[in-house]
Amino acid sequence: MHSLKPTSTAGPRPQRRRARALLAAAALAATAPFATVGYADELSPSERARLARGETVTRPVTIEGDDRRYVGGLTYAVLDASVSELQEIFEDVASYRHVLPRTKRATLVARAGQDDLVELRQGNAMIDARYTLRVRHEPWRREVHFWLVPSRPHDVRDAWGYFHVDPVPPTEGAPGPRSLVTYGVLVDLGPGLVRDLFEERLRTVLLSTPDILRRYIAARHRPPAQG
Repeated sequence: MHSLKPTSTAGPRPQRRRARALLAAAALAATAPFATVGYADELSPSERARLARGETVTRPVTIEGDDRRYVGGLTYAVLDASVSELQEIFEDVASYRHVLPRTKRATLVARAGQDDLVELRQGNAMIDARYTLRVRHEPWRREVHFWLVPSRPHDVRDAWGYFHVDPVPPTEGAPGPRSLVTYGVLVDLGPGLVRDLFEERLRTVLLSTPDILRRYIAARHRPPAQG
């Protein structure tokens, strides 16, 4: 089993701020909250049609500079859940094991002001990674932000991301409340063989998070088995 050991500490603050700014700009350019009639103007007609059919829309993002290389991107999905239900899921650390890809364990290790420090262990038979995220809930903005805590053990070089949730106006035939989830994530594995072999696989897994969240919500809504 390989471990994603970092080759250095977390990256320079200016580079990390640039990565966050570029991903945020990509999100703003790609979508805005659903309007009262129809979808965000910045999404293409085909992307709006895909969202309406219940599909996800992904936009890969790669950011390079100095010795840094962030991979990830943006994913948009319409989920059969209210904003309040999604916020409840995001605030429940126990749910992270079911919502975040390839997560074996999620543990609340500390609280720092309004933030949770959550240690994650993720991976498969070939790769195992352990690191801690600082998770900040901003319910008034319908957002959750997370970023790597470099002072704690971390098997990835850097990571940052967010969830943003907007209510979707009801439509004929919709079974209940729905929400548009925008998910952005960037990860720097650090240089080396692991990056060369697994970077694109990692991107695919990261951008699948809203689909995993969709399945988790469906399981929550499923009536208990009779027997």
